[in-house]
Amino acid sequence: MKENIEIDSETLLELMRYAFLRLDGAWFMASAEKLGLEIATELDVKAWEMFSERLGKRIASITDLKGNLSQTLPKLMKIQNTLMNMNSEIEVLSESKVIHRVLECEVWKMVQKVWSQGEIPCHKVTLASIRGLLKGAFPENDFILEHKKKIPLGEPCCEVEITVKNS
Repeated sequence: MKENIEIDSETLLELMRYAFLRLDGAWFMASAEKLGLEIATELDVKAWEMFSERLGKRIASITDLKGNLSQTLPKLMKIQNTLMNMNSEIEVLSESKVIHRVLECEVWKMVQKVWSQGEIPCHKVTLASIRGLLKGAFPENDFILEHKKKIPLGEPCCEVEITVKNS
């Protein structure tokens, strides 16, 4: 017999974020154990780019993103970072350039428990995730991504500069 359990939307979102991020972490750690860190990282990067592209397409279709990068990218990243449970901010430098800063990262909190700073490949996944998200949401544009700061290297945040290519 099914019993309905009432859960408010915020609690449900928190449980979904927890389950999603822990599944991702468990999959990656199992892959690294079986295949080695290098191959697991290659697979993780590819999977995140593919997933993020589809997520970007879905977010764009649901929210009807329109306008230039400085207007639309903050909205896109806010949704993605809410799903990923990341405390972040967007600094708009121009219509074609923004800085995305992650001030607190749930993924970093998990992986730092099992790997040293030099081993952690999360910066590769970060770039792949952003690249995929942008490709899905803005397929007509090309972007240049530059990872300027990394929490795993002891810096206060992860910072990625995002520029629309040829603008």
